[in-house]
Amino acid sequence: MKPFIIDFHWLGYAIRVPSYGAMMVLGYLLGYFETLRRAIREKEDPRSIEDLFLIVIASVTLGSRLFHVVFEDPVYYFQHPAKIFAVWEGGYTFYGGLLLGMLGIYFYCRIRGVNFLRLIDIITPAAIFGSVLGRVGCFLAGCCWGKPTAMPWGVVFHDPLAMVPDHVHALHPTQLYEAAGLLVLSIYLWFLCNRRKFDGQVFFSALIGYAVIRFVIEFWRGDDYRGFILGGALSYAQMVSLTLLPFTIVAMFLYSRLRKSANSL
Repeated sequence: MKPFIIDFHWLGYAIRVPSYGAMMVLGYLLGYFETLRRAIREKEDPRSIEDLFLIVIASVTLGSRLFHVVFEDPVYYFQHPAKIFAVWEGGYTFYGGLLLGMLGIYFYCRIRGVNFLRLIDIITPAAIFGSVLGRVGCFLAGCCWGKPTAMPWGVVFHDPLAMVPDHVHALHPTQLYEAAGLLVLSIYLWFLCNRRKFDGQVFFSALIGYAVIRFVIEFWRGDDYRGFILGGALSYAQMVSLTLLPFTIVAMFLYSRLRKSANSL
């Protein structure tokens, strides 16, 4: 599509701004301001969000990059170690960012004495919406491409700088499939925020929703280098989704029951 949102030469120098990086920055900024707005609305100390912002960016970026490097394409990065630091070229995995991001938020809450589940409920809708923009960035860059398709909405990535290996045949726009699913999920979470019955409900619901979306869309993904298990039957992302889904449902059920029991005492 358009790997560089800005691409021109000036005084003999190439001025380029990667589309993926630009969408990631936009996602972080919108997520920050929306989370700050909701924190103020829910009478939470906005300084908690301000102090946490850089921790979230660092932990999510590092975690998503490490998961991609270690699990999805280790051979390539072993052969090209300098590419590990070429973060503007894409190569992130949501689940890696989720894990390290949660740890970063959890330890911050422990140190500052903030309610972890309440704070992460405030953050979650904006984080999911930020992921929508991230997937649009993937589409522009040509990463996370889909399998070849004859469907009328198939996309041909003509730009030779796009990361797809096939610039001739139409591919499933799996980036946009996921972006659409995450947009619906983020809208649902925004409504749920105002109606949640216990702290953590928004976060748990987001985990369930994302696990389902990611598991289904993986069947149309064409970037097979990311790694598979069970003889190629499932990708690593699907394995994580299958593990996360029942765990999250059970955890949400048990936590809600404990909250009801505590409130009845």
